[in-house]
Amino acid sequence: MPKMLGIFLIAFLSGCSSSLKIADQHAIQPDYTLVYMIHGDANYTYHENGKRFKADQEIVAEAKSVARKAKHGEVFIFHQKKERKKLLFFPQKDRIWYHYRGGVLVDKGKYSPEAGGFGREAELYQAEAVAHSDRKIFMYFGHEIPSKTSLIYHRSLPKKPFNTEIFAKDLTKFEPHFDLLLLSTCNNGNPWMAESVADKVNYMIASPRNLHLSYMETQGLSLLEEAPNVSTKQLADTLALQSFERLSGQLQTMVTIGVYDLHEIGKYIHDYSNGYVAYLNKLRQKSLFTDNTDCNSMEVFKNQPIPQNGAHLYFKPPAFGRDSNLKNHSVWGCKQ
Repeated sequence: MPKMLGIFLIAFLSGCSSSLKIADQHAIQPDYTLVYMIHGDANYTYHENGKRFKADQEIVAEAKSVARKAKHGEVFIFHQKKERKKLLFFPQKDRIWYHYRGGVLVDKGKYSPEAGGFGREAELYQAEAVAHSDRKIFMYFGHEIPSKTSLIYHRSLPKKPFNTEIFAKDLTKFEPHFDLLLLSTCNNGNPWMAESVADKVNYMIASPRNLHLSYMETQGLSLLEEAPNVSTKQLADTLALQSFERLSGQLQTMVTIGVYDLHEIGKYIHDYSNGYVAYLNKLRQKSLFTDNTDCNSMEVFKNQPIPQNGAHLYFKPPAFGRDSNLKNHSVWGCKQ
């Protein structure tokens, strides 16, 4: 290799530094840990009051605001941005991570994914996190986590698979168990997702139907500072209700946000999940962006509706359209 080319490649590769240590807060032992996983490798543009917004960028800003206020917490923010390459071969490390402890940014860096899931993010988390905080919360913001692998999820990585099974498996690469899982996605309040994470999570917040790209509200996590003894159920109800009230005030479309006690739901969900997966295997879903319907209105569950035990749904029907006369909705959403 010519000498100048070798020098160029060394300089080029060393320019992709993975981390920048900003402050040393290792003496602080956090009372809780928050993980924000924000998908940005797709179209997240939406319009409100004539203005154009990028939903992933909006939630990154909100996550940083929450992190700065988390004086007794540890916060990780992973922004899964579009992956680009230099000279067609070298990844640019476009994805960004931030690590806050005690309200202070202690580290940040850029990275590239290894697969379609969260393997690389989990490695960064394991290298940085302070062990044994009392409460751990995982939050995912993005498009619907598909049940099927065949649907393309990452726009710049079309060959990298991502689905419910991968999501549930990679969740345990961070922690064996989380107190709360918030899914700020469409249609993931479904039987297959609930069963997939039931042994890994105590409570889940999810929408059984479509969810507007302005996302769920997380400023209510300030309760962890204001009332440290707040139960996970109370925290989940607060976040769900605040999200519901904000979206209901903004939208004319249907709003559905469910709170799921997965310990209780885990007692009965297995058979219903198996029935739903068998149904999905026969279903030809051509697009990721197809809305769910109420599972209990479908023929497959007509004779044996899925129970509502352990779950509560905040529900507002749409202002117009065929569903505008709906008086209620189950906590379960299914493809049709």
